[in-house]
Amino acid sequence: MLSQKSVLARLLANENISVQQGNFESAFFDVENRVLGLPLWKEMSPDVMDLLVGHEVGHALYTPNTITPAELEAEGIPFAYMNVVEDIRIEKAVLAKYPGLVANFKRGYVDLMEMDLFGTKNKDINTMGFMDRLNLKAKGRDLVDIEFSEEEMPYFKKAMAVETFEEVKTVCQELVAWLGGKDDQNEDEGDTNKVEITLDENSEEGDATAEVDLKEDDLADLIDKMNGESSNSDEDGEKVDQSGDQDSDDSEEEADEADSQIERQPKEKPEESSVGPVDNGVPTPDLSNLPEVETENSQNENMKDLVETDGSLFVQGMNRQAFDQLVNPYSKVLESREKHQEYLVQQGGEEYQATGYDEFMTSTKQVVNLMSKEFEMRKAAYRSARARNSNKGSLDVNKLHSYKYEDNLFKQVTTLADGKNHGMIMLVDYSGSMYPNLPSVIRQTIALVMFCKRVQIPFEVYAFTTTSSSKQEVAVREASSNLTRFDYDDLTLNQLFSNKMSKTDFNRALKSFYAQTVQTRYLPAMERLGSTPLNAALLGCEYIIKDFLKSNPVHKLNLVTLTDGASDYARVIAGVDYRRDTPHQRRGTKLIMSIRGKKVELDSYYGGGTENTAKIMKAVSGPNVTTSNFFICSRRDFTHEMYRLLPWDSTAQKSAKKEMAKDGVWVVNKQDGYDKRFIMVDKSNTMSGETEEFEVETSATPAQIARAFKKFSGSKKGNRVVAQKFTELVA
Repeated sequence: MLSQKSVLARLLANENISVQQGNFESAFFDVENRVLGLPLWKEMSPDVMDLLVGHEVGHALYTPNTITPAELEAEGIPFAYMNVVEDIRIEKAVLAKYPGLVANFKRGYVDLMEMDLFGTKNKDINTMGFMDRLNLKAKGRDLVDIEFSEEEMPYFKKAMAVETFEEVKTVCQELVAWLGGKDDQNEDEGDTNKVEITLDENSEEGDATAEVDLKEDDLADLIDKMNGESSNSDEDGEKVDQSGDQDSDDSEEEADEADSQIERQPKEKPEESSVGPVDNGVPTPDLSNLPEVETENSQNENMKDLVETDGSLFVQGMNRQAFDQLVNPYSKVLESREKHQEYLVQQGGEEYQATGYDEFMTSTKQVVNLMSKEFEMRKAAYRSARARNSNKGSLDVNKLHSYKYEDNLFKQVTTLADGKNHGMIMLVDYSGSMYPNLPSVIRQTIALVMFCKRVQIPFEVYAFTTTSSSKQEVAVREASSNLTRFDYDDLTLNQLFSNKMSKTDFNRALKSFYAQTVQTRYLPAMERLGSTPLNAALLGCEYIIKDFLKSNPVHKLNLVTLTDGASDYARVIAGVDYRRDTPHQRRGTKLIMSIRGKKVELDSYYGGGTENTAKIMKAVSGPNVTTSNFFICSRRDFTHEMYRLLPWDSTAQKSAKKEMAKDGVWVVNKQDGYDKRFIMVDKSNTMSGETEEFEVETSATPAQIARAFKKFSGSKKGNRVVAQKFTELVA
């Protein structure tokens, strides 16, 4: 689904944005880096997915990337307010541009309401704050019945009518001024001190007493003012009696004047409290007293509960930029290899020269000829079996005389089916455990490469190992995603052969590659044996296959691995989306990774390499790719592998031993993610281009001659059997 939604998002956004699914709590769009993030929720219907994609595409199309939340707050606009009003604008715009999303949005919001994402369950929506009701009405539209007062209606209409980002900012500023002032006024009305002021201390209680509502800050000013105005003294310093008519009237006027000042003060206070410090004459609004958007707070909290918490972790695979850092082209490999060869010859003399190369190539051609003959025969059989005869077209004049008893008087045209174009990609294991068998694997690889060259099949060969180069690891980390991802940093992919090599480079590559059969202990730094990053190499095959098919018109591709065991266990590198509050990094955690749009579940425990390899290979290869494995091993490894694949079947075990003894190879179908596995004991040299020598002493008895001939014939038979079965798979 992710692959389809990625394509959909790019088409809707009209640009090649990056779509990533990760351990996010919510969907988002990074307007600066052009990345659309989709969360991995426990429950996500297709409509909710379409809603999230459409909403974030709206941000991609219409939200500018020139303003930050800090800048918004500096302009007096809370980010929550901006988010509500901006969502109204971009959703209205994206639905107008793509009307087909309207139904998905409606159904998606219904699902989110049922999930109580906005925290409205068992609540009377109409008693909530204005911004909450605006948010719910904008999202639910005709799905929810929400009331707005006459005072609120103008602001509601302005928010729903925004068209540009500047209008959004203007409306938000108006909402801040209105809701902030309204909040301060309510605070003034509720937070007052009732002060009883006695104007005549000799009067009866209640006759000359004024009860006024004051704030604490205003009380001190009033007391000072009244002390100065109401305490009048005569010339003798005696206090004037305020009980007289004239004096009483004067006192009442002064009290009225004081009351009028008290009434005016609260009216001026909201304007003063709604602004903060003045900078260059422009007041900065104080956002601390604004009512919060409770629905958005509830949404943020509830989305945490929607995130998958069963111990699984969504990890990113290998991206193109990282792959480019991991691959060494054949030109670089050749240069490194030849310099290393010169150094070895200088240090060790003739011991490290590629002796016996010409003899090996001569004997290998016999196997290659056998394979190519088998391949051409199978191609011809394929075409003949699918040949079609056509009895329509031109008349055959030589048959006109037989028109009375022959119905078919037209020339017969036979159309042969087009043979499929084949291709081959090989991965050679350069792990430390391959050391004893590496010479045989090298000879095996050369035989396969020569076969491809002979029948004109496009091919590429890569060796995979791990590197100790910190420089490469730094470059890979910088090129990789900053999200939680699969650990492939120490992988090295060395390109050994390609059908695009010139004849000179091809011969140089063959000779220097064969030289490693006698230099296994002293390989170039770039090709030194390491661990077994087979799964990481298969992730890189996604781009190898893609580039190969782009440059070669291949109908049937063969992916061949030459390795002796399981891959390293899966490790991850934590990214910015890694949730520290969940136990993700424990061994045994289920890893979820998207490969070519397919969601693959991997295991991160020791021993899970084989199962992970099968899953990754299936996702990487696709429908038109045939997979095979050459497992060249010792007798002991063969026994171990046989018991692993056939743990309780003694009959099948006997059959496997018999097949190995007879043909020198045990062929296993549909196992460990491969269509075919060729398990061969190194001693047999099967399909490596080498055969047992037919040597007998002059004094040998007939029985000894018979045994030597049987041994010689058996090695050639093993070559024929493997060649036949392999070409059957390829063709």
